[in-house]
Amino acid sequence: MKAYLFFKNKSFVFLLALVFSFSYDTFGQYLTDSIDIDHIYQNRKKKFVKKNKYLQDIRSFDELNPTCVNESDSAEYNYQSETFYIKGNVNNVWNAYKNLSLPEIYSGHIISFGFMYSKQQKKLVYIDSNNYSGMNEGQVFFINLDLLGGLKKLIVAYEVTNVDEQNKVIQFCYIKNGISEGSQKITLTKAENGITKVQHNTIYKSHSKLRDKYLYPGFHKKIVKEFHKNLIVSLK
Repeated sequence: MKAYLFFKNKSFVFLLALVFSFSYDTFGQYLTDSIDIDHIYQNRKKKFVKKNKYLQDIRSFDELNPTCVNESDSAEYNYQSETFYIKGNVNNVWNAYKNLSLPEIYSGHIISFGFMYSKQQKKLVYIDSNNYSGMNEGQVFFINLDLLGGLKKLIVAYEVTNVDEQNKVIQFCYIKNGISEGSQKITLTKAENGITKVQHNTIYKSHSKLRDKYLYPGFHKKIVKEFHKNLIVSLK
């Protein structure tokens, strides 16, 4: 009798585990199937969705978590800063950053747009969508980076975590499970002679100190430069 109960309980546990495993697989499949790949302009758009490491082991886009870092707690992180000067009133430049055009900003040699998920509106936005209402908190961007002339491709995801209208600051943080963790902050201030100063600060670290010291800084500088250059061009 005891042997029968042991076997029965063991079978029940196995069946329960199988059901939960199937449920997670079903949710994961549903999550990727909810993405319309026809609106993703990537050379390898199917791989961009199916092999997206950020979407593994989650059942909802709302489970994507940012890895924000405060400057006061960044002793173990690396720091990088880039400065740009844009001709134009600071309020006009600020509005341009908040309401950037997805096709214009994410159409460079390095950066290309995949899709975006809005946690507030519970919807997906593509580069050809007409329902993009500008940058807001809770937006998770999935972009592709073509490095080394396209020989190396990376999928990067980050979430907009702060849009400070008064201080003209935009902060976004890398999504958990990516190569790096950390935060980026774009700050706009008024300079002389109708010039706007744009400060782009990045706090980051990965599991590789070698990568953080020798690889990340150079690639990141090119990516940041392309992003701001595309925006500057869109203002003309």
